[in-house]
Amino acid sequence: MKVKNKHLRKLHIYCSLICCTLLLFFSLTGISLNHRTTFEATPKQSTSQYAIKGVEEQSIKLLLREANIALSVKALEQLIRHKELSLPSPGKRLELYIEEQQLFIERSDFGLVSQLNELHQGRYTSTTWKFVSDITAIVFIFIAITGVWLSLRDTKQRRNYLLFLSLSLATFILLME
Repeated sequence: MKVKNKHLRKLHIYCSLICCTLLLFFSLTGISLNHRTTFEATPKQSTSQYAIKGVEEQSIKLLLREANIALSVKALEQLIRHKELSLPSPGKRLELYIEEQQLFIERSDFGLVSQLNELHQGRYTSTTWKFVSDITAIVFIFIAITGVWLSLRDTKQRRNYLLFLSLSLATFILLME
């Protein structure tokens, strides 16, 4: 079965429209990553300290609930066993540690740009985000391939398109050091 230009163009256009928002997101966050000093914000940090009577699961649970922190059973066990726990998420950090009958809670918020940059890099993200990011990357590859295929089928402009495609490839190769 021969794929007609009309069908390939529709596929190319609809895939582009579906991924438009994520393509803009990755482009803008890529720019902010290249110019970190321009977009860096001062992190907001706070530390809370609570007195505890021994390292007991129930007393720590109550204090964490009071501080609006919900931990999984596994995370709570890790905090009790190791006396420290780090819970990073995009743009934010939560550090818990126990020292001398005290529970310390340190919160850091690095701002929206940092959160978006860490999403761009896939740092501290969920499996769902990684899945969406991978699927989007595959669709981007499909968009690039169909775009090249469509341009090469245009016999009138093929020479110009090949020149631009060659320049693109040469630039990529030259910049890889």
